[in-house]
Order: sequence, then structure tokens, then C-alpha cells
Amino acid sequence: MKRALILLSALLLCLSANAGGREFLRRLHPGIEWGYTLTATTHRHFNYLDPSIGFRINEEGWMGPAKSNAFIHGSLSFDATNKLSISLLSGYEGIADGCRTVPVICRANYYLSGMDSDGFYLFTDLGVNLRRPNTMGNHCQIGSGYSLYLAPHTSVAMFMGARVIYDRPDIWDPIEEEYIPKHNIKRNDAWYCALNIGITLKF
Repeated sequence: MKRALILLSALLLCLSANAGGREFLRRLHPGIEWGYTLTATTHRHFNYLDPSIGFRINEEGWMGPAKSNAFIHGSLSFDATNKLSISLLSGYEGIADGCRTVPVICRANYYLSGMDSDGFYLFTDLGVNLRRPNTMGNHCQIGSGYSLYLAPHTSVAMFMGARVIYDRPDIWDPIEEEYIPKHNIKRNDAWYCALNIGITLKF
């Protein structure tokens, strides 16, 4: 997934190199998006040595119930064609209880009726979620939205996306009420399945 993100970023750079000068700047558009995340379900696989009891613990399975979070992202988009744009986004978002991240996302948007008219669009994105130094997760998302054309280079859109997020969270020991030491953890995989609903403004 990281390789795919790098490739998408490289594509944006290549497009910008080909556009050149004022034409390149004319195709660049800042934006902002915000919204609601429903983390519908979580799958965790933890394997660790619990120092309080001296045994290895293996926990695996799906968890619930659904959790509510929010997100806000700033964006910089490049209009490759009248129907295709590529965006880099970052901001702040919640994924699960106690899990807040700074994402770095590369997104491709395809506007079925073109950017200069109202209509539906499709998008897909890949990203990394930064939590602390040397700690990150990955995510991928697909979705659709409806864009309202307000003025040249200005639009507002409502969107919905389905997202899968991978993370390696800290493991909490409820008996000792402390986190399991890193050197005792053999596996701490977590997969989150979420639904995003939001609004985008592009200028």
C-alpha cells in the first residue's frame, strides 16, 4: 500500500512537471473536507506475553459495537483533465477509542459530468496514518459523491466512502492497568471497517 501511495504521488509530480508555469498553478486548487466516521466493526489479533501472569495470551476475533468518530482534512488538488483530479490530503481524524491519527492521503477523483457542472463523481484513495514516531497504519477507501458547481474552480460536494484501516495499536492490560511492554508483544494487528460521510469545499 505504501508503494501505491508513492506511485500516486509520483504521478501527481509528473503531471505538474508537464503542465508547467501558470498553467500548472491554474490547475492547483486548495480545499477542505470534514465529516463523520462510523467504525462499524473491528478485527483484532493480539499475541503477547502477559508479565502479570507469566503466560502467553492469544486473542483474535471481531469486536463491536460500532463507534463514532470525526475527521477534518485540508487538500491540494491538481486537475489533470476536466474529469480527473488527483489530490493530496492531510489533517486529523479519529479511528477508534483512543486512536487519533494524522493521515497522509493520495486520492483520485473522476467526475462523470466534468468538474464544471453538477454531477456525481467516484473516488479512491490510499494513505498512511501517522500516530507517533515510528508508528503508522495504512488505509484504503472507495466511494462516491455529488458535486455542486458554484463558480469557476469552486465547488461543494457531499460524499460517502467505505474504508478499511490497518493499525498496530498498543495493548492494554486491564489487570495491571498499564500497557503491555513492546518487547512482550509478538503480534498486535487491528483492522477497522468504517463508513465516512462528509462535505468537501474546493476553491
